[in-house]
Amino acid sequence: MSRAFALALVLLLMVLARFSFVDVATFDDALPTLTFGFLMLAAYLSGDVLARFKIPKITGYIVAGILLGPEASNFVTAETVSGLKLIDDLALSFIALAAGGELRLAELRPRAKSVMSILLLTIVFVFPGVAAFVVVARPLLPFLGANSSSELFAVAGIVGAFALARSPSSAIAIISECRARGPFTDTTLGVTVVMDLVVIMIFAVVISFALVLVDPAASADYAFLLVVAAEIVTSVAVGIAVGGIISFYIRVVKADLPVFILGIAFMIAFFSKQLGMFLEEFYGLSLHLEPMLISVTAGFWVQNFSQGGSTFMDRIGRSSLPIYVIFFSLTGAALEIGALRHTWLIACLLVVVRFAMIWIGSYAGAALAGDPPAFRRLAGLGYVTQAGVSLGLAGIVVRRFPEWGGALATVIVAAITINQLIGPVLLEYALTAVGEARIRPGRRSS
Repeated sequence: MSRAFALALVLLLMVLARFSFVDVATFDDALPTLTFGFLMLAAYLSGDVLARFKIPKITGYIVAGILLGPEASNFVTAETVSGLKLIDDLALSFIALAAGGELRLAELRPRAKSVMSILLLTIVFVFPGVAAFVVVARPLLPFLGANSSSELFAVAGIVGAFALARSPSSAIAIISECRARGPFTDTTLGVTVVMDLVVIMIFAVVISFALVLVDPAASADYAFLLVVAAEIVTSVAVGIAVGGIISFYIRVVKADLPVFILGIAFMIAFFSKQLGMFLEEFYGLSLHLEPMLISVTAGFWVQNFSQGGSTFMDRIGRSSLPIYVIFFSLTGAALEIGALRHTWLIACLLVVVRFAMIWIGSYAGAALAGDPPAFRRLAGLGYVTQAGVSLGLAGIVVRRFPEWGGALATVIVAAITINQLIGPVLLEYALTAVGEARIRPGRRSS
């Protein structure tokens, strides 16, 4: 009750500050900071309140962001969300460092067969299964109109590639909240992180050939494929270098490690973007490093190739709560809930078909690897969430296919929104059901 009362009090203060005192006080430049502070408080308390009903805290953070964001109450305006983009990127880099640190080779090696089997069979079922659904559901995609079959197949391939994308940030947040540890957890995280890398490459190939389908006179954009490959290789190399810097700091300096890790996350988020802009403006090179891949690689390097892995993860764990609140509340505020108003039917069907294909592929992969029956039944519940990379890829579709890319992106974003809301709940249920969650849902950690 105390948390619910505190949440109600914060919401009341938000309303008073935003709407009731405008005649006697003006906030002007301070308004974004004030809004951000209220959002953090409301999201934190919402997470605690929903946890009492056995709902993951990050779902509470996302819901708070949605309700206070531009698509609902507009307390947090679209301009404010855009202005906080760097903070959002900082939080994502921090979470990705944690995701890399959770990938322990000693624990992943025994699960390598499961990870690869689930990964490969999920691709085999999800990509063609979702693409086939799009072909069948053409009447529900009015933006295609009387377009040719080649454009329909291009759209189907793009949606199939999107269906493969996951959200490592959501997975690591749920795993951290539940303090989950065990073979099922290791497999889920391994598949999620690796798939996020694989989907970037698959998406690049699909986009290249979709351009040919849409315009037969065009040739496959192999330059685009080379750029994507260069971005991945360069991001991994930078990640290894950053991992070495963190390892050196832990070994030699040691002091104020959480502050140093936050500083590293900031530099990854800020300089990745700035470097891409610099190379494009002055040298005409379209090379954009992937901050999440850099961070995952750095965390993985520290955990597995240095003596400071346990110290690194301990310090990250102590600093993670405010980062999760920031990231997932801003994620909620940025979700385009309005897209559901006009695309809810196709989006819901897409979510159902995607989930069915994920479950079948995960079950088959786990069975092929010889995993226990419980693992096979529950494996698919761990791969539903989508965000981050998925939303970034949607922007590429809009730019590459201006005639119908915006309409397709609306459908995709609507499906991502639903997946991001239900995915954390399903993952937490799976971790609890297999007995690897050390904290039961609804209970606060000590």
